Amino acid sequence: MSDPTTIKVSVWTRDALRQLADREGLTLGAQLEKMIRQERRRIIGAQLASAPLDVDDEAVLDASASDVADASG
Repeated sequence: MSDPTTIKVSVWTRDALRQLADREGLTLGAQLEKMIRQERRRIIGAQLASAPLDVDDEAVLDASASDVADASG
């Protein structure tokens, strides 16, 4: 772990973060790290979702959809 630091947040934010951390048995720092990873993944997903598909991407998705349909049929 790197050197700890202090950040100023509202009491409401601190308490909300504490509730989330307690629910999962995490420290405040670990909860913040988890939330940062989730937000980064959300941003990457949004970027990928908005990118146009090329012919190869469409072929992979079509093949995957066919595989799923075959497996559930």
